[in-house]
Amino acid sequence: MKSSRLLFAFAAFALTLLLALAMTTPVSASKKKSPPDDTRILIDSIDASAGTITVKIMTTKTTKIYKVDSSTTITVNGQGGKLSDITSGLQVRDMVERDSEWLDSISVSPADPAPKTSKN
Repeated sequence: MKSSRLLFAFAAFALTLLLALAMTTPVSASKKKSPPDDTRILIDSIDASAGTITVKIMTTKTTKIYKVDSSTTITVNGQGGKLSDITSGLQVRDMVERDSEWLDSISVSPADPAPKTSKN
């Protein structure tokens, strides 16, 4: 008698667990995936006389200005470069901040295409 109660309790628990899982399983097949975010950081502008680089963070559509000096390591297309080699539209591949204003290093190359969105 105790074993049949135990079997019944186990069966009830298993059925409850299956129902709970069935009710919480997301129905992802019917939902459209949102377009991927544009995570690129692009060169927006260069001011050689001021020694600044303005980058555009595509995720937030904001810009940030960094200062560079003779100790800033600049790499363009995998080769050593100088500030005058950087042009707007290039993509930042790597960037090391000295502090919130100055760059220790920056590496840029041609930009990847923007991710496809539902508007493209």
